[in-house]
Amino acid sequence: MRALGDGIRWLTMERLTRALLGVAACGLTGVLLGVGGCGSGGSGGGSSPVASQTGSVSGQVTTLVSGVATPVAGATVSTSVGSTTSGGDGRFAVPAPVGDRAVIHVEAAGYAEAFPVVRVTTGQTTGLGVRLLATGASSVITVSSGGTVTVPNSTAQVTLPADGLVPKNGGAVAGTVNVSLTPINPADDPRVMPGNYRGVSAGGVKPIESFGALLVDARDNSGARYTVALGRTATIRIPLGTLSTNPPATIPLYYFDERTGLWQEEGTATLQGTAPNRYYEGTVSHFSYWNADQGWTPVFVSGCVRDSQNQPVPNLMVQADGRTYSGSDFDITGPDGTFRVAVRQGGQATVSVVEFSLQTFVYSTVTNVVTVGPSTIDFTLPNCLVKAAAPLMVTMSVLPGGNVGQTYSHTLAATGGIPGYVWSLNPGSNPLPGGLSLNPSGVISGTPTTVGTTTITVRVSDSAGETATQSLSVTVSRVGALRITSLSPLRTGVVGEAYSTTLEAVDGVSSLSWSISSGALPAGMILSPTTGLLSGTPTTRGTSTFTIRVQDSGSPQQLAEQPFTLTINALTTGGGTLTLINAPASVGGTFVTNPQFTNETVNNTSIGIGWIEDVVSNHSEILSVTSDPRTGVVGAGFLLFESGTSSSWGCFTVPPPFQSDSPCVGLTIDRVAGTATFVNTAIQGSTSAEQPITLNGTLFFTPF
Repeated sequence: MRALGDGIRWLTMERLTRALLGVAACGLTGVLLGVGGCGSGGSGGGSSPVASQTGSVSGQVTTLVSGVATPVAGATVSTSVGSTTSGGDGRFAVPAPVGDRAVIHVEAAGYAEAFPVVRVTTGQTTGLGVRLLATGASSVITVSSGGTVTVPNSTAQVTLPADGLVPKNGGAVAGTVNVSLTPINPADDPRVMPGNYRGVSAGGVKPIESFGALLVDARDNSGARYTVALGRTATIRIPLGTLSTNPPATIPLYYFDERTGLWQEEGTATLQGTAPNRYYEGTVSHFSYWNADQGWTPVFVSGCVRDSQNQPVPNLMVQADGRTYSGSDFDITGPDGTFRVAVRQGGQATVSVVEFSLQTFVYSTVTNVVTVGPSTIDFTLPNCLVKAAAPLMVTMSVLPGGNVGQTYSHTLAATGGIPGYVWSLNPGSNPLPGGLSLNPSGVISGTPTTVGTTTITVRVSDSAGETATQSLSVTVSRVGALRITSLSPLRTGVVGEAYSTTLEAVDGVSSLSWSISSGALPAGMILSPTTGLLSGTPTTRGTSTFTIRVQDSGSPQQLAEQPFTLTINALTTGGGTLTLINAPASVGGTFVTNPQFTNETVNNTSIGIGWIEDVVSNHSEILSVTSDPRTGVVGAGFLLFESGTSSSWGCFTVPPPFQSDSPCVGLTIDRVAGTATFVNTAIQGSTSAEQPITLNGTLFFTPF
């Protein structure tokens, strides 16, 4: 197949004429660029700007190597809204503006730039295959003297005048530039022609027939592009390439507009040379793709596209490719499957539907091919084009892996054929791994029970009875050995305070079950068998030792055990509040400890503890106790520091024969519980002016 489309919805001449008549006052540029409304000049009168919508273009960049399409990696693929780079397999995906004429720019070192134009729909992916041509020839040209670049074994040539090149975007002129030259023969592959076969001339937009094209690309060593200096011209020779048997002696020249994707008429060229080395020669005032083209009078071919079930097929690109001329026209089928394309009057063309597959990444003709013409009047095809069902195929070769004891589910997928797929294992296939099954809808599901890799062959049938098979492999693994990852000892708890921590394990097969295999939890606490949550409100101080067991749901079942210790302390060290009776007004009726300032001294069984309520520059309150069961000494003291002065109160008890003036009555110190309890304990002032203070309440310290 020779003529392959580039995925764009091409305007027929009739549609374009209607568009031009409707917006004649706006000018041709407005029509081509899709500008809505005609302003009255200045800054007003135009339509409000509308945010552009985007779709996506996905495909592959290739080049021919010994006649074989070979991926091009690292090609830059860009649009007006995004850019990407082709992968190692030449594939790419890039955002593109929605519309009938989205220009895609593809560039790679060693190749001529490509400018396919595609039709992009909101939220849809357009498939596109891009064929790059290797650069024909490159030469270093001295700007001051000019020179000629010729493509070997070709008539392609450009002659540059002395001092005739300047940077395209301004700036100083380099001493030398690299000039590349690449010819295009549209008779070999119409798809490599930039844009499409639409040209803009004094008569408006028209279909054009190409007789050959040429790219001239000039850049200095920094990569800056060069063009012909103002008032100067370069002479180009475009090798004759056409399906026509009667090329014209003089022909218009067109250059490619990279912004609109259309060819613009500028200048003429004459046919020179002798067969088979003929060429069109002309002069140009700037560099780009140049095309030797002429317009032609269209004849419109109407038709329709149906599928194998005789239903209309919308949104297909129908193309008419010249057989006796190098040109094309395209249209998109409407909701009823109809289309209307142009062919050259008196010429012969083929009409068909060509699609680029995002599964196979190749262009293919998906309908019958009809030869039309020659004709001098519009006509309608007697029969609809028939879109054949794509070949039925399974679209995967490897199934995702599974784990023993874990639920597995995966749906098989196929393309092509006629919808209504039914799945089964192909006769003679290996069975699925134990625990798995395949239903007619293509769902493989179950809970695997066997470790290993199994290769099966699945079979899919469509509603027309066509079948396809595919070998698939699935690997079932055993998850890692179950183990508990929580560490011992566990976080310390406090009597009377809620406690919660979740034990954790890794690997194994969910769901997990938790239990105590030996020992016992602290009183007031429980272990959740389903979540591993250890929680409760402990009621007893002490350290508990126990062993936690976790089991998975695999077959066979795995279990893991780990010993733990958990310490439950008394209430927080340094806490507590006392009521004070007969205390000075500056002290108030309470003594509230600040744990930050609690100080404990433990020596064997003797303790000394000091609690502080506050520490400021001119006021501090301190209460302390001492206890030594070996000697029977119990003491309590209260100090008040106020504005640089101090006052003290206390009680102190020693066994006979010693006796204090103020025995500590009602003071109990429990070193195991970590409490110092005062019950109407009176402490005497150091002078008669300081009345006794009575203490009631409990203070806390670290048990020992």
